[in-house]
Amino acid sequence: MRFLTLLLLLGACGSVSLSTIVQLSRLDPLTADPSGFVAAVVLPQELDIPEGGATLGFTWVSADETLGGDFPLRRHMALDSGPIPHTPDQQVLFFDLAPEDAAAIRQAQQEITARKAAGVAGEGTFSVFAAPCARGLPGQALISTYLRVEDGGAFLPLLQDYDIRQKITEEQLGAVASCG
Repeated sequence: MRFLTLLLLLGACGSVSLSTIVQLSRLDPLTADPSGFVAAVVLPQELDIPEGGATLGFTWVSADETLGGDFPLRRHMALDSGPIPHTPDQQVLFFDLAPEDAAAIRQAQQEITARKAAGVAGEGTFSVFAAPCARGLPGQALISTYLRVEDGGAFLPLLQDYDIRQKITEEQLGAVASCG
């Protein structure tokens, strides 16, 4: 069984640093404690990720079944994070799992491990996704994303100062839902 780690925040694709790739390659999604997963997003003040706008996907698919699913991430305005670089015109948002969702992922981890031990072949995905809203067009559309995979661990940089305008047009950026 392979587990693909897909880290998709704001639908943006970009380069991930080599050191982060090495650290993430050591992550075993079947043994990692989901209560330690925290995503951090640095984005312009004009953009936001509303409550309910971020999810963590943890699924495993075999020929006969799908285990896991998509789990909502809770938003935190402040979290003991250590330094996450950002400018005064940016904000840092943090997201983690509710205890009941972390427990559901732990249950899925156990079920997947049992299936693997029984020789069942399958493939899994581990993903983070966030849907932004806007309070206007940002002067700069630079976004950085980080992931912490263990409680008290370091935040691993995923995307650094990624200009989302490389992937979307001004018209598409203007079509982002308005923050309510």
